Amino acid sequence: MKDTIKAISDGIELLCKFIGGFAVFSFVCVISLQVILRNMLRIPLIWANDISVVFFVWAVFFGSAIAVRHRKHFVLEFVPEKYKKINCVLDIIGTLSGFVFFSFLVIYGYDFTIMGLRRLSTSLNIPQAYFFACIPISGIFMLWFNTGIFISDVKRLITLCKGGEHNE
Repeated sequence: MKDTIKAISDGIELLCKFIGGFAVFSFVCVISLQVILRNMLRIPLIWANDISVVFFVWAVFFGSAIAVRHRKHFVLEFVPEKYKKINCVLDIIGTLSGFVFFSFLVIYGYDFTIMGLRRLSTSLNIPQAYFFACIPISGIFMLWFNTGIFISDVKRLITLCKGGEHNE
């Protein structure tokens, strides 16, 4: 079971890397093309701003999902490292807070995406849902990764409690 969950997580991370990498590459290409055409040929690309925002937002959200998996988000250390149980409990509280936040991303991101089906982008004339769909999708991935972190933290706390460390 553990190997299956790791394989699924690895697959999701690979997908996030592919989507995020493609989005960053596309963002750089669009912006470069816009700069070259505007400055050298005096041809404005009206659609470049809209599409570059789409690529940027997609890269950020899928990069954030990867950051959640590897615990590379911002962390405030309130308690010195030697207090392992307390820090583990604080990690669990942070992970539980993550569940709330990522659930909001999924629920309200979905609502926002559905709302975007009725609104068209100004220059591309496509539904803005394409801009927003990354929010609930990446939120689902963040929830998945957060679940693994939560299980790991609870196991670590159980191990620490069984180990009898009395330094809190």
